[in-house]
Amino acid sequence: MSAIYAEYKKHIRALLTEYGRDGILQGAIPVRFSHVESIPQDEGGIIRARDPDLVFRDGAKLALYEKVQVVNNEIHLLNYSYHYERPNGYFFRYEREDTTDTLRKPEYHMHVIFDLPHFVAPPVNLEIILKMIAVNFYSQDIYSRQIVGHAINLTV
Repeated sequence: MSAIYAEYKKHIRALLTEYGRDGILQGAIPVRFSHVESIPQDEGGIIRARDPDLVFRDGAKLALYEKVQVVNNEIHLLNYSYHYERPNGYFFRYEREDTTDTLRKPEYHMHVIFDLPHFVAPPVNLEIILKMIAVNFYSQDIYSRQIVGHAINLTV
């Protein structure tokens, strides 16, 4: 196995374990690593936590999907999806997907509350997503107290 891919897998496990120890994630960490035909087994694959998802201390969930490959001794996220959903149904999802219509569906995009539209977003990774979730929903600073616990009412 590529030392780089092996280290990345260790990094993912350690990252999720850290958020569990901090009490942000709860229960088992259902991360799975699997092979993809198009990528040599020791150079990448699929990393996922979906069905079951990662569960946060308030019941929110994060579905994780990454397709990764080592290229020039670096990990490349070929595709990803990080879908965070609150118990009240509010969600956001960051994705990197192959696309042919970059105006309607940029390669790097996000969704908020609805599957459409696709908003242009910067490239992200699991570490960035977990930090963003922790700061916005699980920290005790003045800004998070203004967000957490408020209802969002939408009329469509």
